[in-house]
Amino acid sequence: MKINNNRRSAFTLVELLVVIAIIGILVGLLLPAVQAAREAARRMSCQNNLKQLALGLHNYESSFKVYPSGYLHKLGPQGSSLSQANHMGLGWGAAILPQIEQSQVAILFDYNRPMWAPENLDAREKSLEVFLCPSDTYSGDAYVMRDDTSVPVERYAAASYAANWGPADAVTNLDDTPTKSRGVFYRNSRTRVAAILDGLSNTLAIGERHNGPIPQRHTTAGGHTVFENTWVAAIRDVDDVADDHGHMVLFETQYRPNQVDGDDKGLAAPHKGLCQFALMDGSVRAITENIDAEVYDALGTRQGNEIIEEF
Repeated sequence: MKINNNRRSAFTLVELLVVIAIIGILVGLLLPAVQAAREAARRMSCQNNLKQLALGLHNYESSFKVYPSGYLHKLGPQGSSLSQANHMGLGWGAAILPQIEQSQVAILFDYNRPMWAPENLDAREKSLEVFLCPSDTYSGDAYVMRDDTSVPVERYAAASYAANWGPADAVTNLDDTPTKSRGVFYRNSRTRVAAILDGLSNTLAIGERHNGPIPQRHTTAGGHTVFENTWVAAIRDVDDVADDHGHMVLFETQYRPNQVDGDDKGLAAPHKGLCQFALMDGSVRAITENIDAEVYDALGTRQGNEIIEEF
């Protein structure tokens, strides 16, 4: 009788370690490519959001012959500009809900009541994908909140986009000045197409800004430590219940994107090295964070008569 002593050889420990090492190397090589592909897809989705919001602005203008106000603000007794009882707060994002196929949310608002009123609780807490960049890990289902011991907690659905208030200078400031700005959107603004003398293709409309901590390398301006961005309203700051904070829905072009020096009125995009914008002509552009500061400031004005080169 012939006995077959051949046995199937198994992996040795050395061979197994070699295979594991090869797999690790392949994963290391492929993972950045996969991550880059995913980020590219998220950026494209973000571009689509900006395009849809820009189209909403244009549809609003077609209906009312003016662009929506940056935010509404009703003066209080004796002209007091910061009366909580009369503070409407409605932001540009809430104004264009019917134009971006969100009528089911628009009908939840009582537009005769302030945005902080209990009647508007359900509407102001709605998280809408069109206002959220997929790369913005800070926002998502998060809320901009104000919590003060004297009043109940109020929550506003977070957003990843803000509208163009324009440049700041020695006398005008997004939060401190109650009247016009040099940009397109401001308190109670009613900007017409004809007022944008710099050209729609040379004027910013909407830019990206995530919620979350202001970068630690910056000095926080005014004691603010976080970005507070919502599509609903510019009504109350997280750390100042009586202030009028347009920065919750608007941005200044004083600082280049992603280089806000701790100022919560600038922009900070979740994309490395750039920030995406919708321009007033409806186009969407990715602008590097290293854009010339004067060019960026010029893009923020509606009638600054600047000569803008390529950007």
